[in-house]
Amino acid sequence: MGDYDKGLELLRLLGGVEDPAVLELFDAVQAADYGKEAVAFVYGGVYQRPGLSLAQRQLVTVAALEALGYAEAQLAFHRAAVVNVGGDLEQDDETTRRLKRIAVYAAKGGVAPELADVLQEARDAGELREAVEAILHLAVYVGFPAALNALAITLTGDEHRERA
Repeated sequence: MGDYDKGLELLRLLGGVEDPAVLELFDAVQAADYGKEAVAFVYGGVYQRPGLSLAQRQLVTVAALEALGYAEAQLAFHRAAVVNVGGDLEQDDETTRRLKRIAVYAAKGGVAPELADVLQEARDAGELREAVEAILHLAVYVGFPAALNALAITLTGDEHRERA
């Protein structure tokens, strides 16, 4: 199964529909080729990476979209997707809280001193790999520059905190 096929299968699971609206949108604007590439990359690639469960990926996506404040249709899709993959929007264990905080700070540009603090918490809890994976995942939602800024802080957390 190719990346597009894997991505389409996952997109159908997340959305709970056979014909995802996002593909209809790309078709309507005569950009079906871009839609296929996006599905292959995002859902057939990024979402297939190890390190986070589908529910965790959806929860960090929801937290980031809430922080952005302007993506209501996508937020509604991903809130429903949490449930469609067996997650719980009210999940509140320490790891989930930490991942959601990382998502919020990444959405705000990945440069907040608070991000250094939560990344240090993840490091102390032995969950830095999950934190990094959350940031990589969020690049497609909050932007590549914001994700790069956040990734840089994973390397320089202590130095960043001292400057803050």
